[in-house]
Amino acid sequence: MSTSRTTPRHPTSGEPDFPAWLVGLSDDTLVRLCELRADVASPPPASLGVLASRLRLPASTARAMGTLTWPDLLVLATTAALGADSGPVPIGAVSGRLGVDDDDPAFRAAVDTLRDLALFWGDPAHARIVPVTGAAVDAAPVEAPVPGEPVGAHLDTAWSGLSDRALGVLGAVARGRTPVGALGPAASETVRAAAGELADAGLASVTGTAGGEVVVPRAHALDRARHGARPSGSSLLDVPEWSAPGTSAPGTSASGPGSAGVPTGRRAAERNAAETADASGGVAALDLLHRCDALLAALSRHPAATLKAGGVGVRELRRVARAAGVDEPEVPLLLEVLAAAGLIAVGDTDVGETGFDSVWAPTEAADVWSSRDRARRWAELVLAWWSMPRAPWRVGSEIEGGGTVPALGDPVGPPAAGERDRVLRALCRLDPGAEPGDDLLPEVVRWFSPVWFARAGSRTCTQTVGEARRLGLVVGTTATSAARILVSVPPAAGPPSADELEPVLRAALPEPVSEVIVQADLTILAPGPLVPELAADFALLADVESAGAATTYRVTETSLRRALDSGRTAAGIRDLLARTSITPVPQSLDYLIEDVARRHGRLRAGAALSFLRCDDPSLVAQVLGSPVAESCALRSVAPTVLISQARPLDLVEALREHGYAPVVEDTSGAVVALTRPVARVRATSPGRTPRVPTRTATTGELRAAITAMRSADRVRSARGSSGDGYTGEAAIARLHEAAGSGTAVTVSVVDAQGRSTSRLVIPVSVAGGRIEGVEPDSAEAVTLPLHRVISVADVDPTR
Repeated sequence: MSTSRTTPRHPTSGEPDFPAWLVGLSDDTLVRLCELRADVASPPPASLGVLASRLRLPASTARAMGTLTWPDLLVLATTAALGADSGPVPIGAVSGRLGVDDDDPAFRAAVDTLRDLALFWGDPAHARIVPVTGAAVDAAPVEAPVPGEPVGAHLDTAWSGLSDRALGVLGAVARGRTPVGALGPAASETVRAAAGELADAGLASVTGTAGGEVVVPRAHALDRARHGARPSGSSLLDVPEWSAPGTSAPGTSASGPGSAGVPTGRRAAERNAAETADASGGVAALDLLHRCDALLAALSRHPAATLKAGGVGVRELRRVARAAGVDEPEVPLLLEVLAAAGLIAVGDTDVGETGFDSVWAPTEAADVWSSRDRARRWAELVLAWWSMPRAPWRVGSEIEGGGTVPALGDPVGPPAAGERDRVLRALCRLDPGAEPGDDLLPEVVRWFSPVWFARAGSRTCTQTVGEARRLGLVVGTTATSAARILVSVPPAAGPPSADELEPVLRAALPEPVSEVIVQADLTILAPGPLVPELAADFALLADVESAGAATTYRVTETSLRRALDSGRTAAGIRDLLARTSITPVPQSLDYLIEDVARRHGRLRAGAALSFLRCDDPSLVAQVLGSPVAESCALRSVAPTVLISQARPLDLVEALREHGYAPVVEDTSGAVVALTRPVARVRATSPGRTPRVPTRTATTGELRAAITAMRSADRVRSARGSSGDGYTGEAAIARLHEAAGSGTAVTVSVVDAQGRSTSRLVIPVSVAGGRIEGVEPDSAEAVTLPLHRVISVADVDPTR
């Protein structure tokens, strides 16, 4: 969006240009700059002039602006509105326009951030921006304050006089991705009247653009629509009220005996809030682990089939949800996290005698993971979610061209890992006691990452927080200690290790218990997670009815039969309950155990791979007394029938080796011929090559690179300048600057025959591999291929 500007001014005579200012910075400042804007230092620039050119590229400027908070962006936009792209602007003029003092902490922090990123340059008392930055500010989702707009009591008066329809239009525009509301042909007369009312009150401007009329709220009106009324003495740069922590918890006063050294007031409230959030996150983690176990068990019995185009479809997700007893909306997240952790994978597998092709099933790593400590299991799931490229919340969304996004398919949309980092980083910058609520969650993220929010929107924020809540990283809108560890590591450095995360997660989990409460309704209540040996026993004895901080088990006939099938006895079950229950075992449960145990095992089943029958009992007895009986585990079930643990072909060959002449029959009694199977390997599609993260230079490497740049500049200066032209990256950066400021440059290009020519051009755009501009003398349109440009030179201003 456009920002109002003052009339551009020509640079002051003798003022150093941007490259010269960069050369004058200290090595420490340059190292800090390269650390904050890592893209300009990879690969290392050949000279400080090349570094200056990279800093002025539109892509690098856009990346730097993407790291700004709302106060940073507002200070930058205000400076641009004062004409800093054409000359130095006093810092006092910027603070005055924003209604703050020069030494206001929020204002000084924003100015320092902009200088560290080289978005501001020049002497400390003034601010300048390069033309490329000015063009980027024009497109940024921000509106700088303008003189005369209602502020303070005048804003209150104007606000109180607005109609409900005007407030509704202003609120809708404020909640949008950018603070601009379109008044197109479809806009109703009511909306147009509301926009006019806002303009008459001085709270918005209605202007015409190439796409039609738009309504743009003033800076203070926009702030009030998003964050509510400001307290007295607050400015646009101060964090809104939703960032304030709650009141101190009872009992945190420092007065009274035994209170020496105990944190009080705000610090105590923050500590209590953080501990409460961590404990609630631990409860969510227990539920997460339970659901992952249930999902792995369901996939072990019946793997999830894949679609022809890849991924798992909606019907299969529903089947898996029913089989695992998990809510259907949670299945995509659980599957994606398990896949990212390497606990499930796609391939061919067998379940008993049934073969499955191209299905998602547990891996061997899942068995190892299931046997680990709870904190370690949780840490591995958290790290898998934090780094995985897919966004589970997009599953089911419509794809352009038709269809919906499948689970476990190809990534769709922007990189999900970056989205998680943006959202959780914003929540982690709040005090632990702050509770802005779900309604204000998008505004929290917008405040700390406005440029990214303009692209992502509020749905990305709410859905990402929803996933983080299921993983125990966010409770309400409060980030847990585990989430703060994740964002404490810069994205370029990669996620922390499981060893770093595990101690924090272990502290958040409730202590395991070894006692339960057996109730008369045949339920067993575990007041916390059971110790591992008891958890295994009760998993056999009863079914989990609800999981969390306390787990409720229900004893049924089916669950008792499951325990008896595993070798438990009725006496052993009663002893387990009597030993672990803090209440007497109800008589109804005793009767149920006895009844199930009495009927258990009356029918006996066994495994037999083949049988041998003969009408002559004497021949059957002869075979049973031969060596074949032992080698093939023959057993008599009738005078004329033997069963064996050997496969039919193995049994026939063993009998023939001992002089017998058996044949193989099918279910109808017809003789069939068996042959030995041959081994075959099922072909699987090769996996994708994992993306190697970009390595960032260390501080020592950056310092060495800057030393080399200064040395190269000294050598070049000693040899003498070969001309005033720009080449390579510097030429492209100069073209972008000329396009932003509308100045003429001389462009030298080479044709297909190797002949070079020079054209005087005022560039209009530099994109798509070509330069489009105008020849200043003839006003003729000029298009030049960018790959044929060999140099760009400035034009003498007296020409």
